[in-house]
Amino acid sequence: MAGQKITDNGRLIALHRTFTASPTITAPSQFSVGTGTTDPTSTDTAMETVVAINGGNLKNLVTGYPSLDTTNFQSTIRTFLTSLEANSNTLTEQGIFNTDGTPLMFSRNTFTGIAKTSSIEVTFIQKDILTAN
Repeated sequence: MAGQKITDNGRLIALHRTFTASPTITAPSQFSVGTGTTDPTSTDTAMETVVAINGGNLKNLVTGYPSLDTTNFQSTIRTFLTSLEANSNTLTEQGIFNTDGTPLMFSRNTFTGIAKTSSIEVTFIQKDILTAN
């Protein structure tokens, strides 16, 4: 169990925002965490088992992210959980979402569990690279 996948909705977001003169789909700007362990697939639309972050399911990305590296065709997304957030859970999944009325999942990743407590702060760094075939 480990890996990251840009979802079909993530590809829709990218395509729509690239080729629509006035995009009506918002850019990814929030994240969620959970305890799901199923490997991510392109058809994922939600977290497997979402964990509340300060009473809600989504939190904004760290200010200044995503950042773009146009030389290497790479974006970097950074998210952060404080010592007060998502405690008493073994976190094993994270997802990136936009802010549409019904948020669209851009990507989802699973990883080895992090036992989240008030003595632990967590930063996730996700890099997405566009490669030529």
